[in-house]
Amino acid sequence: MPQISFPLDQAHQALDEFLNGKDAVDSHGNRYSRHISDEKDNGLAVILSDKEYRDLLNGWHAWQDSQEPNDSTDLPPGYRPYIHSPEATVNRLLPHEPLHAPLAHAMFNKPFDDLTEVEKTSVIGVAIACLLRTTFDPDTQGAVPILMFSHNGDDPEPRTFWQLAYKTDVDGLFLRATGNGFLGEEWAIVTGSGWRLAKGWWSRDDAARAAAAIARVVPYIDWMSADPDQFTEKSRKALVATVRRYHFTGLREDQPEPEPLTADVAV
Repeated sequence: MPQISFPLDQAHQALDEFLNGKDAVDSHGNRYSRHISDEKDNGLAVILSDKEYRDLLNGWHAWQDSQEPNDSTDLPPGYRPYIHSPEATVNRLLPHEPLHAPLAHAMFNKPFDDLTEVEKTSVIGVAIACLLRTTFDPDTQGAVPILMFSHNGDDPEPRTFWQLAYKTDVDGLFLRATGNGFLGEEWAIVTGSGWRLAKGWWSRDDAARAAAAIARVVPYIDWMSADPDQFTEKSRKALVATVRRYHFTGLREDQPEPEPLTADVAV
């Protein structure tokens, strides 16, 4: 539907045309909306029909409802990734509390409640790291929860979600499937810190092979805590060269095998 815009000082004319204009209604009986803008062409208001308003409002409420977990009393308590997605809140984080007592004794030989705030932070960090390395379905796909940044291009702001990813043979590198590929499903390589390293592989096997190659060529990165600031110019180039050879479409023999970086240039 075309957008019909009016400056603020003609808002009364916009309302009159919306209600009484001879061209106010399209061939389907829908009224054209009117957009009111200020002198800098910033949107201030929209005049639209009651039906269109109700449709938009109902759609917004439906989207909000979809963000809430549909819990079930038949399930045991704890983290349920298939229910607690997509957004994590304080009530839906990984249950690391049961690990506090044993880790406090193992790390500091004291009860958790007797630790200092710095010591408690260390214990909680180790507990979450342990859970990130825990396989929830060891007999099937090897899925684990990762607190990732939103990968939805329509998301208006950066947010983190607990999302499932598949373990690889590299500690800290995981694979996640997306449904946004041109031919259907695509695969991305995600770090344990929730950073999407690269995306676009057409098969899980090719993505796993690329993850193994990345770890081999850039061997001095802690992928469980990696972020873009840890990479030097040489390690970035090595990463790009690795993805170029271990490509989304399969191994490219026309590209050279990258040499592993040494410790003095990798990070």
